[in-house]
Amino acid sequence: MQHSVQKVYTETSKALNDICKRRKRTLFFQKIMWGITGLYLLLMILFIVSNYVSILELPIFKSILPTQNNPYANMYPIAGLLVLLYITTFFFTRAFQKFKLKEMESMAKMVKMLFPQVEFTQGAAAPIKEVVNSKFFSWVKKDTPVYSYGQIRGRLSNSIVNIADIGIVEHNISNKVTGGLMHIPILNMLVVFYQYIFKNMASNTMADNQYFTFRGMFCWLQFKKKLNGHTVVLPNNPTTKWDRLASLNFKEEQRIHLEDPRFTDNFRVYGTDQVEARYVLSSSLMERIVALKEKFDRPIFLSFQNRQMYLAVLNKNGLFSFPLGKLEGIKVIEELANDIDTALGISNGL
Repeated sequence: MQHSVQKVYTETSKALNDICKRRKRTLFFQKIMWGITGLYLLLMILFIVSNYVSILELPIFKSILPTQNNPYANMYPIAGLLVLLYITTFFFTRAFQKFKLKEMESMAKMVKMLFPQVEFTQGAAAPIKEVVNSKFFSWVKKDTPVYSYGQIRGRLSNSIVNIADIGIVEHNISNKVTGGLMHIPILNMLVVFYQYIFKNMASNTMADNQYFTFRGMFCWLQFKKKLNGHTVVLPNNPTTKWDRLASLNFKEEQRIHLEDPRFTDNFRVYGTDQVEARYVLSSSLMERIVALKEKFDRPIFLSFQNRQMYLAVLNKNGLFSFPLGKLEGIKVIEELANDIDTALGISNGL
């Protein structure tokens, strides 16, 4: 594998540098675009409250407030900002499209060189049915927005493994609270400033990857054991805990308490049957799951049901998108190869 990684790096290093430059250019226009949007909204708020707040009568504001002699004074800065917004949106859209096209071309070349035995497509539909059936995400329903950024299909040891890079926008507790605030005057404007303007200006994350509640790898394959219910292994963190408790999608579940301290430190387990959950999560399997998490070095999700096994691995950049920062080293390709190779070998590892 290391020989293949070195070969891929040699052939794609120039493309990686080009992608890095294109991303910087796209982020620059993204920040400018949202900065102008912020100024536009701020100006609109000032005009709305100008009839109620006397401080807006200060000289700094008087020049942009309508008067009897100049009733359209407030239209000039608005029109100017709209023109600037149109121009920056045009440049951002064009830069973003070129960046994404180059990224997709380079990623496709890397995957095919590293794993010639698999089928890889970047146009596959999102595996919504499998995402719902996995029961990983407390608020996911059939109409929940799920986006696909590429999918691998490979056969190893007489087992077909499907690997997808997905993004999900759940209507979870956090988004429900935000949605509630959007109905409250004044507060809704603060939410818009924080959620859309501040986040896009302060972050180096692309706008299309900013609002996902989950982004990363999602796998599904056949499981040898026949099960009547389901067993779900989730990261042991407060967000997972409260989302699971607040959701009404899994009323039939119960918390499964296991004895392995190393496993329980990392994971929370829910299932429909205590005995079946212990049958699935044997001591040896729990050790392998902990080792799998260490190999990915990121939060992982697992579920077992009806001869199916599901795996999800959190990756804020996405499996088939390049990480933030410089792309000069071979480490980028090593991480990609490690994630795909580990996922392809999951049927043997577990």
